[in-house]
Amino acid sequence: MIRVGILGASGMIGQTYAKLLADHPWLELSEEVSSRKGEFERLKACEVVFSALPGAEAISLEPELAKAGVIVISNASAHRSEPDVPLIIPEINSPHLALVEKQRKNRNWRGAILAKPNCTLQTFLLPLAPLHNLCTLESISVTTLQAVSGAGQNALRADANVIPFIAGEEEKLASESQKILEAPGLLVGSQCNRVPVLEGHLCSLNVSFKKRIERDEILAAWDQKNTLDLPSAPAQAVYYHLSEDRPQPLLDCHREGGMAITVGRLRPSPFFDWSFVALSHNLLRGGAGGGILLAELLKQEGYIG
Repeated sequence: MIRVGILGASGMIGQTYAKLLADHPWLELSEEVSSRKGEFERLKACEVVFSALPGAEAISLEPELAKAGVIVISNASAHRSEPDVPLIIPEINSPHLALVEKQRKNRNWRGAILAKPNCTLQTFLLPLAPLHNLCTLESISVTTLQAVSGAGQNALRADANVIPFIAGEEEKLASESQKILEAPGLLVGSQCNRVPVLEGHLCSLNVSFKKRIERDEILAAWDQKNTLDLPSAPAQAVYYHLSEDRPQPLLDCHREGGMAITVGRLRPSPFFDWSFVALSHNLLRGGAGGGILLAELLKQEGYIG
């Protein structure tokens, strides 16, 4: 078993990590700590640390763990734009793990930092990546309806309201999409909203490609079994729902243990090429579950264990 720890264990993502690791076949949770310095030192005995720290603390503490030989899987946005930090969705860009060795050489570290992408990004990149491989994406326009649990524990008391702004979110969706897809010229426009839904980020998308792509090609690309042979990987990453009023957070975000994306309402767009709606579980696929899947990929590729 691989010894792992959680940094920032008291928050929602940290607590979700603990639940998912309770019976994991490869990973043994040995340390759960806050960001307090006395507790922090105990994590250096772990092979992997899942960090759920906010940005400022992540910048301060995570490099110290990496210097000490720990692999840090960070949920913070602080490191995502750094060129030698892998930003990985395992089904899409697992070869980016090669950046680990570059990072170690550049920084003289025995460990490394890997960044988990923005939780909303995985909602639409998982269905878009196979289409991008077929017919290069040219532009994405996305409106997000993001659950209150994505804002942390204090937001769970949110009233029946919609907040049409989430600080930094729109910029992240553009830059992280370009990095993960290796598409620096990809145009990404977004409007991000916090809505009074407990779990599940819903995205309404309009997309254009550099050449024509047919409806049956899109559905065939989504209807593919997952090639990842990992404990947390869903059998299929993307599912298409035929009902006109789906997906819905209450009904669909727990598909495949919260690790699959549900899409629906595929239709031609008058201003783009195609429109559709996509849904993911923000605490599972977009949060702790995605981090654990990345750790499993590290083991499979021989970086840990």
